[in-house]
Amino acid sequence: MMIHWKTGLIVDVQTSKGAIHDFKLYKDTYPDWLPCDTKLLADGGYQGIAKLHNQTFTPFKKPRGGQLLDLCKQANQYLAKFRIMVEHKIGLIKLFKIVAHKYRNRRQRYDLRMRRFAGVVSFELSL
Repeated sequence: MMIHWKTGLIVDVQTSKGAIHDFKLYKDTYPDWLPCDTKLLADGGYQGIAKLHNQTFTPFKKPRGGQLLDLCKQANQYLAKFRIMVEHKIGLIKLFKIVAHKYRNRRQRYDLRMRRFAGVVSFELSL
């Protein structure tokens, strides 16, 4: 899920058949419409995304047997403040119980329904 950082509106939603890691889904459906100078803020699951997109920010990982520097901890907290916006939008979409539970309807329409739910959430937030 991509969200605009200023407005908080949902820009894009990607889905897949079955369980798949978020980063693999991103690599498979790499958005061609995304400009190269766009900044991406991602969580720890996207550790290799900098190879695909230059301006990407992911949290710093603690080195094995060491400690994170205070500057790295501050950067992680700053990133978490923006990332929580995405987690809140995911929670709002999951209010539609059809998304929160196992999907038992036609697979062909799942993408359409996800985009509609995202549109409803964005519309509600824009009012």
